[in-house]
Amino acid sequence: IALILRDALDRPGARAALVTPDRALAGRVAAALLRFGVIADDSAGEKLTDTPPAVFLRLLAAAMAGQLAPVPLLALLKHPLAAAGLAPAACRAATRAMEVAFLRGPRPAPGMTGLRRAIAGLADPDPHAAFLARIETALAPALRVAANAGSAPAAALDALLAAAEALAATDAEPGAPRLWSGEDGAALAEYLAALRPAFAELPDQQRAVFPPLLDAALAGGPAVRARRALRGRDGEEHPRVFIWGLLEARLQPAEVMVLGGLVEGVWPPAPEPGPWLSRPMRTRIGLPAPEEAVGQAAHDFAAAASAAATVVLSCPRRRDGAPAVPARWIARLEAYLAGRAGAPEDAALPLHPAVGWARALDQPDGPPRAAAAPAPRPPVALRPRRLSVTEIETWQRDPYAIYARRILRLEALDPLEQATDAADFGSLVHQGLEAFITTHGAVWPPDAAKLLRAALLGALARAPAVRPALANWWAPRLVRIADWVAARERDRRALGLLTAARAEALGRWILTRPGGDFTLTGKADRIERWSDGFVLLDYKTGSVASQAEVAAGLAPQLPLEATMLEAGAFGPDWRGTARALEYWRLTGGQEQGKATVLFADKAEQLAAVVADAAAGLAGLIDAYDDPARAYLSQPHPGRAPRFATYAQLARVAERAAAGE
Repeated sequence: IALILRDALDRPGARAALVTPDRALAGRVAAALLRFGVIADDSAGEKLTDTPPAVFLRLLAAAMAGQLAPVPLLALLKHPLAAAGLAPAACRAATRAMEVAFLRGPRPAPGMTGLRRAIAGLADPDPHAAFLARIETALAPALRVAANAGSAPAAALDALLAAAEALAATDAEPGAPRLWSGEDGAALAEYLAALRPAFAELPDQQRAVFPPLLDAALAGGPAVRARRALRGRDGEEHPRVFIWGLLEARLQPAEVMVLGGLVEGVWPPAPEPGPWLSRPMRTRIGLPAPEEAVGQAAHDFAAAASAAATVVLSCPRRRDGAPAVPARWIARLEAYLAGRAGAPEDAALPLHPAVGWARALDQPDGPPRAAAAPAPRPPVALRPRRLSVTEIETWQRDPYAIYARRILRLEALDPLEQATDAADFGSLVHQGLEAFITTHGAVWPPDAAKLLRAALLGALARAPAVRPALANWWAPRLVRIADWVAARERDRRALGLLTAARAEALGRWILTRPGGDFTLTGKADRIERWSDGFVLLDYKTGSVASQAEVAAGLAPQLPLEATMLEAGAFGPDWRGTARALEYWRLTGGQEQGKATVLFADKAEQLAAVVADAAAGLAGLIDAYDDPARAYLSQPHPGRAPRFATYAQLARVAERAAAGE
């Protein structure tokens, strides 16, 4: 549509206009025209509820109703009108720093108390505490009202406006002029002043009701003709390009007229009798039928379609992500053209060449070509010389992830309001078992099941940000895990051959390679010393690698820990040969736990797997000491890691869609 309007300017003296009841479409066309260097005269204006001051008020109301939860709080503080007594750019910078520091991850406790508690554990809380104090001071009127479960709508509106003005204040300008200046601010102030007496008549409402109440009230506001596109610019509105609503189109002519948004439900609007009165009730009290709006839309369409020398009918193929149904006017025109006497078989509304223009702008020459898969080859001096045993598996399955994390030093941010997931449950199990083994070691107490339950439930009680419902869901599972571990340990220790046990043992092994020393680190969940050798245990609350994957070198964690044990990486007192490698899958579900002993009674095969793991690690180190070796992204699709943190950065989905 913007291309059509821009093309019409090449006709001397011609006026071009977009006519549409769809304000979202009008905004997109105005933005596209601005990119072409044309500022359109948008006479129809925009909805009051979509103006920046109104959006700011709506975001503030949502943040108060959400008790300053991270998502609505950040949406509010990143709005251009938010300043909290600082320069707007400084406010946004402080907001981003606060987001990264403590708002990502699990949701803090509600309100300002939860935010202050969240920054208390930071290494340097002072900058965030100062910014948080500014926010609290600005929001004080709204916070006092939000502290109550319910309040009078008029009082809530007054508190909201006072907080909005305080939050909009900068270091150089009060908040009221910033909030209420301009066409949109003045219109909003006038509308709210007229609205307040109606709010005063409403009974007290719950805190969560106020945001939708405000949205509904603002939705009934007038259209605002704002000139934000001209502020701070040298240009002026073009005298021959216009964007009109249906009312403006009845009063003004143009040589080229584009009728946009010709979709069922938009033009014409969907007949809606409303939720309160049925059709017979509307007829009985003399209200017009909902279909009259369709008749009025038909009149507007017919008038606009015959009011210009050139008329373009515009209907999108999709709207709001769903297939669009063309307006009935287009279907009737096409039926008429096809049904005329002597009409050719291909009679139809001709397609405007702007469709081809738009495709030419959007598509490069030739077919689309996917970007090449990343193959970074950083200098050898920048390649990592220290990795953990868990990262070795990632190195094999997705080398690009090692490049992104260890060389580019990119760490994925936690999502906002992160839900507690299976990884947190696994951490609780590890913490509880570590506390128990550290306390008791090889000495098995008679009330082991009771003590294990206490250790696991204690870890749950100390865990931060676990919702009460989730804690109640996990507690019985932890109890069942404790009972299974107690029974398993009782059977294993019956012969009295266990002499020592160590939980969460840290190890460090330095390998001397032609390219330089390489350090392998690891943390063994448990190392046990038996009279006939060592046993390595690994706890899993999710899936467990199969013996075939371990033998193929695709799950090298336990074999590498065994190699470190042989090298004395866990200390001189914990040096020797592992006679067994075990996975304990601890879920606490229908199957409380399951022990998998790798290569049971196959000492020679176990020794070969451990030796292969050491040789494979040495080969991997030497291979990436070659400057020509690239860190490829998931080079073996069938062996991709379960959690590919850097898949989006490597554009894996794009290559998959291209058939690679």
